[in-house]
Amino acid sequence: MKTKLLFLTFVLMMSGCESQNTKNNEIKSKPLVSKYVDFKRFSEGRPCNDVIFMCLPESQDKSWQSVPTKDKIEDLELTPEVEAKFDKIVKQWHKDYDAYHSKPHPKGEKEPMLITSLDKDFFDKVGERRFLEKAEKRLEKEFPGFWREVPKKVRYRWIRRTISKANKLGYKGNKPSAMLHLCARIGLDFDLDPKWQYIVKFIQSDSNNIGSNTGTSCDYIDWTIFNKKHSYGGYKITDWAMRDANGHLPSPKKPYPKLNN
Repeated sequence: MKTKLLFLTFVLMMSGCESQNTKNNEIKSKPLVSKYVDFKRFSEGRPCNDVIFMCLPESQDKSWQSVPTKDKIEDLELTPEVEAKFDKIVKQWHKDYDAYHSKPHPKGEKEPMLITSLDKDFFDKVGERRFLEKAEKRLEKEFPGFWREVPKKVRYRWIRRTISKANKLGYKGNKPSAMLHLCARIGLDFDLDPKWQYIVKFIQSDSNNIGSNTGTSCDYIDWTIFNKKHSYGGYKITDWAMRDANGHLPSPKKPYPKLNN
């Protein structure tokens, strides 16, 4: 009798374990909320669905639009006088550089400062201001009417916020054009939106290729949401071009065309 009770207890315990394992396997195999973002999900939380500044969620927040950045580079006007001063600094810099390197120097001698800190600060500000203007035109070319009536200073402040976003995600440079194009598509705060987390993880999956992964994310969105066949850089979107996205971004419902087709 005692032996039978022990046997029944063992059977019940094993059944319970098997039931629990089956339940756990079902939980593991059962997909969570789909990561795939179609046009309907893309539209959620946006004022409108066009790829223009006024359709981005942050366009509705006026609090940041009137606040200048700390260095106020967006307020710097590229007047003829500013451009002339910039060119003069560059010419003098090159002249001093050539003069220094035309003479022999003891091995290991530290190269002197060939530009004053004041001129360097001015040089950097003009360089970034030029980048802002180019970036502004780049978006307008890709998406005609992107800016509409948005004031210039607001445009430049937004562009500088895309630079900060790129730096936040690990980009080391100061001219992250790919992040500019990505934010134009899905908004400045995409990294805070759960539906874009797979893109955030993909961008950060390789610290040496944050810029290229960001560009690939743009191409992925263009293919899956906007049905575009070519990237913003002009090349055809193919399985080869999107190879780095495999395993990171959800497989598109419409397969990429083969490279050789």
